[in-house]
Amino acid sequence: MNRDLVAKEPSKTFSDNQNYWGASIFTQRYSYCSVAAAINEIGDRFAFEDSAQRNYGAAATWWMLKCVKAQ
Repeated sequence: MNRDLVAKEPSKTFSDNQNYWGASIFTQRYSYCSVAAAINEIGDRFAFEDSAQRNYGAAATWWMLKCVKAQ
């Protein structure tokens, strides 16, 4: 598989990370099967400074696996 992520849906800009060094990474991950999503999948806040919730970590892993298997 190609190591570069190819966008599968339109990217999304999160309201709370515009000046953050990793903003482009979050945007890229969102456009690849929504692997990076807004906190609780509501609104446009990523909450990058908050600790990850276990359920979100599990969901992001599942989204990534589902997306990779489709290729």
